[in-house]
Amino acid sequence: MRARSRTAQARIASERNCTLIHFSSDFVFDGVAPGPYDESTPPHPRGAYASSKLIGEWFASEVPRHYLLRVESLFGGPVAKSTIDGMYAAFAANREVRAFSDRTVSPSYVGDVAAAAIALATGTTPFGLYHCVNSGHTTWLGVARELARLMGRRESLITPVTFAGVAMKVPRPQHAALSNEKLKRAGIVMPTWQDALARYVANRSAT
Repeated sequence: MRARSRTAQARIASERNCTLIHFSSDFVFDGVAPGPYDESTPPHPRGAYASSKLIGEWFASEVPRHYLLRVESLFGGPVAKSTIDGMYAAFAANREVRAFSDRTVSPSYVGDVAAAAIALATGTTPFGLYHCVNSGHTTWLGVARELARLMGRRESLITPVTFAGVAMKVPRPQHAALSNEKLKRAGIVMPTWQDALARYVANRSAT
């Protein structure tokens, strides 16, 4: 179903000579190498869900006018369902936060990703594949510690866990950090993940 919908989108965009902005994810990589991965790294998905992401990329890349944006570890969307949203809720209630000490990520603020996508759609950046993530990378433990600091919570609430020690329904890459240097060279500079996290906390605190 996912592949068929991507086929239809690509066909319509090609027929109407539209610019297609297609979002993919870090799941196209197996996460074995430490990263961060750039756009030249060969994809190697693990599992059906990850493979569907790569198939979607193939269809999108057939559209002459396309931006293929890989994102990762999104947070700050209108529905609070992300890992960071869960951490925020737990810290707010002074509950334990379990965080991977050995899974690397590039946390990405939805507002920053949207701003970059608009800049691409309205600018003159060459079409193609870009990693659209906030700058820098860390572990989920690093994210938890920074979030605790921003919220004024004790680090003792955080329990480090290992990637191998947690069973997952869907295979995920252990090392998932992405490099956004290509996007930067194109003139779109993404804020650091720390800056994005600080703005996220400020926005949540204001509501």
